[in-house]
Amino acid sequence: MEPIRIIHTSDVHLGAPFEFLGEKGKEQRLALRGALERLVRIAREGRYAALIIAGDLFDSAYNVAESDLSFAIRCLTDAGPGCTVVILPGSHDFWAPGSVYERERRRFEAGGAIRILTPERTVVELPELSLAFHGKALTSNASAADPLPALVPLGTLRWNIALAHGSVEGFAGISEAQDNPVNLAGLRDGFSYVALGHWHSHLVVRQAAPPVVYSGSPEIIARDQRGAGSAVSIACSADGVRFEPFPVGVRRVERVPVDCAGIAATEDLVRKVTASVPPDHDLILELRVAGIIGADAVLDLSHALDDLAPHYFSVRLAGGGPSRAISPDVLLRVPEDTVAGKFIRAMLRRIESASGDEKELYGEALQVGYQMFKGRDPLG
Repeated sequence: MEPIRIIHTSDVHLGAPFEFLGEKGKEQRLALRGALERLVRIAREGRYAALIIAGDLFDSAYNVAESDLSFAIRCLTDAGPGCTVVILPGSHDFWAPGSVYERERRRFEAGGAIRILTPERTVVELPELSLAFHGKALTSNASAADPLPALVPLGTLRWNIALAHGSVEGFAGISEAQDNPVNLAGLRDGFSYVALGHWHSHLVVRQAAPPVVYSGSPEIIARDQRGAGSAVSIACSADGVRFEPFPVGVRRVERVPVDCAGIAATEDLVRKVTASVPPDHDLILELRVAGIIGADAVLDLSHALDDLAPHYFSVRLAGGGPSRAISPDVLLRVPEDTVAGKFIRAMLRRIESASGDEKELYGEALQVGYQMFKGRDPLG
């Protein structure tokens, strides 16, 4: 018998504002649509039995633009008659009176291929495949109720898949606030796989018995993301359940530390960045610029960002930037009877008696140490 194959995704966030991207926000909103279209095409062409969305297809429960709504319905319907789409309302697009799913449920389900899990409808059955999907829709953006105890696997079916949207309690990989708690102690025996949403990075909470997996967002949603841009392919067969992430998104975030030591001008910084990070128009670049620049260096970080912008999708400066070296005459103005003053004078004596590389090292240590006395971390 051929394996039953399912695609697990979540946190698409259609309509997200992407304010951090400025004018590029519109392009990233289109990238979200592109990611969903790729998932649907893979589901259709790969003859997947189902595409499950474990919450937050939309970025809002109420303020969903008609263009995003009609796109989602049309796109998901294109998964084909052989692929059932199961949607769990999440923390952004929760189920409530007047919400997008409550208001537009008939439009979603008119073609028969899309099914929405609600607070009352917690099971979608595909008896011809001996398969069922279970999930309890969130009814607010920060629920205190664990959805898992309400889910009961069907003993008459071979495969029972649970969907939940929230933060797994007690899992070290989840560092965000424990809103929308999911406690695996409440998971009943008999489930084959637990499809999670809410965490935007792909994470395996439990490898087996049953697998508990965050699919991650299929495309970048925020600057602070790692592990986004994927979905999960699930295969149910006589050998059990296997799952594997696969890439979907086109954009990625990279955080790059830049040591400004030796940089004398703005163009030096631009050359250093482009040499260490090859230009890529799908890269969201976060630069953490640190270090000590010379007292006479001509460095304009704003101009550097403008010069770097054409090389990447987005460039931003993270942190406070480099510190400027301070001359010994200025340093000696620090009162001698303070801790900083004693440190400065001790280091100046060492510099005076040193030579070569050692002299340079002591000079750098003096500059770094003084900046730290001032409450700055020049090393980033």
